[in-house]
Amino acid sequence: MRSRDATRAQPRWATMRDMDATTVRMPDAETVEEVLKLASRAPTFDAVPPARWRIGADRLELLTTRMDPVALIACGAALHHVRIGLSALGWSCRVHRKPKGDHLATVFPRWELDPFSNEVASAAAVSLRRSDARTFSDQEVPISALTWLLQAAQAEGASLVPVSKGNGVVLSLVAESDDLALLRGGEALSSVLLAATVWGLASHVRIDGDAVLIRVGWQWPNAEPLPHSAR
Repeated sequence: MRSRDATRAQPRWATMRDMDATTVRMPDAETVEEVLKLASRAPTFDAVPPARWRIGADRLELLTTRMDPVALIACGAALHHVRIGLSALGWSCRVHRKPKGDHLATVFPRWELDPFSNEVASAAAVSLRRSDARTFSDQEVPISALTWLLQAAQAEGASLVPVSKGNGVVLSLVAESDDLALLRGGEALSSVLLAATVWGLASHVRIDGDAVLIRVGWQWPNAEPLPHSAR
């Protein structure tokens, strides 16, 4: 015989099982605020971040203050940070990318019931990552770590090509040069940088014309921590 307390608990579990993507269409204001805080930690390559967000009833719209290649890459990185933040807080999302004017993409959040799909490690890496232009140690970056970074880029539709070794490993992010590809390239860049941070690697990005160069390596054990504001 079931106890009265067990009987009372049944409707709550039934509600969780029955919840689908149409039950909750948009995170609450507090969740959105936390997600956008993570997005503000994305690399910007400039003193003034180009990404702007407009909050709708069932969506987040990514806008930009300018359309140059560096800005589009930075906006793509912010978009990836939003995706990671939503996932870590229990939300999946559908992204409609169609750069037109100052509007780059629309994110449609969807409640995600599978906690094992959450990007918790990547979200935690957002606050740990720093742009580190200092000299790295001479400890070699293992092949397993580089493979992890290559897969992180491929998951976002881009490729990484090793360029050189010495003071870490320099990787070139390969993507097309149209607006949509630059946006996706920024998402891939964010994915690689966060994957490197999860591995414990230091990283630094340099954009040289059409080339996006990512230097990764181990920082010296006695190196001073970089300030929180360094992106």
